[in-house]
Amino acid sequence: MDLCRIRFREYGFQPLVLCLLLLYPVRASRYILFDVESDLSSELSSISLALQSGNSSLPRFREAPAFRNGRECIASSEMNASSELCDVLSVHIAMTLDLAYIRGSVAAILSVVKHAACPENIVFHFLAMSLEQELGDVISSTFPYLRFKIYRFNESLVKDKISTSIREALEQPLNYARTYIADILPTCVKRVIYLDSDLLVVDDIVKLWATNLGSHPLGAPEYCHVNFTQYFTDNFWADASLSGVFKGRNPCYFNTGVMVMDLAMWRKGRFSKTIEYWMEVQRKKRIYDLGSLPPFLLVFAGDVQAIEPRWNQHGLGGDNLQGHCRKLHPGPVSLLHWSGKGKPWIRLDAQTACPLDSLWAPYDLLPQ
Repeated sequence: MDLCRIRFREYGFQPLVLCLLLLYPVRASRYILFDVESDLSSELSSISLALQSGNSSLPRFREAPAFRNGRECIASSEMNASSELCDVLSVHIAMTLDLAYIRGSVAAILSVVKHAACPENIVFHFLAMSLEQELGDVISSTFPYLRFKIYRFNESLVKDKISTSIREALEQPLNYARTYIADILPTCVKRVIYLDSDLLVVDDIVKLWATNLGSHPLGAPEYCHVNFTQYFTDNFWADASLSGVFKGRNPCYFNTGVMVMDLAMWRKGRFSKTIEYWMEVQRKKRIYDLGSLPPFLLVFAGDVQAIEPRWNQHGLGGDNLQGHCRKLHPGPVSLLHWSGKGKPWIRLDAQTACPLDSLWAPYDLLPQ
């Protein structure tokens, strides 16, 4: 353990954790929490999915291979169920689950565990608004070895706060679940990686987990060359009482589909409430046109720990209106993100695939 002589700090991720994750993996198990099932929202009724015959409304996927810890991972001692979920050696990942994106979610999960050196160290936290039992069954049957927990996201938290967006999909309540991760996950979980469902991780996720956030509440790739003013209306920039929020900050655009979040700092700073405040302002004054992204920019832009762009090669789904094919940004790639209107599984099924969609296809576990 001479290589691991570095102590933890409450707000600053140290190399010790990376070292411990390699040396002391936790044993694989699964914990699922279900609440009362609710009906599938009508907005999803028109989605075209390859469904199995029978009463189930969810697709059945092929079982994924059982990915186990590598040789550099040394087995840890047994621990009880309550401590394992909050074990400091675990890598915590939060995602949303729903019918519309379940195919993308399964591919994303597969990509994470496939490329992880110690996949048995990973704990997934899934937020769902409905069909928790069915979604849990899908994950269990597809990844029998996966450690995960499902939480009910109550749409009443945001139902009266969501304003219209340039694309209807951006108005879905589950898009706002990331705002409440710190409030929903157990307080013993002090850090989490949030991932969208339309992406692939093609590198060891522990490298992203090891990001030192310093004094920042979250980390994400920043894109300071992007025209930041386009994310807010002219009325916002003309009102000094609103645009003054960025005074003293150097705000840059960042994509909220990939974030490393310091949940302890979120809870202490009550950032969920601050985001809700800006959502209320939006409903009264219309200060932006996108969905859940602008409130994050208002609260965090200029206070984000910059992460290498390789961890979010975003925009592969094209823009929010047309979804045209896009090329990769220059540089190395650790994560491919089909943000935008076009999703690879839909384009592949329609035989209108973009060149980069072929990179997603090998992770598709839906039987063809």
